[in-house]
Amino acid sequence: GLLLGKKYPLTKYVNVIIITAGVALFMAGGSSTKKEGAAVVADNTLIGALMLSISLCFDGATGAYEDKLMSKDHVEPFDLMYNIQLGKAVISFCCLMATNGVNEFIYT
Repeated sequence: GLLLGKKYPLTKYVNVIIITAGVALFMAGGSSTKKEGAAVVADNTLIGALMLSISLCFDGATGAYEDKLMSKDHVEPFDLMYNIQLGKAVISFCCLMATNGVNEFIYT
């Protein structure tokens, strides 16, 4: 919201901080016993936390952008959701084709 000029009440910011802290604690927590392959688990945890952070940033920006589209260009919520989901489906299909993962997708 800050990047697009939208202001939110303080309670919204507090909620975001609490949720972010909870997710960070969950991601940082783990087994209390040492296991072989701990370095791989640590790498995967770091990658997961990075991907989660990026996803949350895009999610926040998307919400503010959707509000702007609906108010300025009078886009209906259903049309907006439909087009977003259609775009996600096209991107997912292209990624499956590019990584040759169609067979794995079908058989899982």
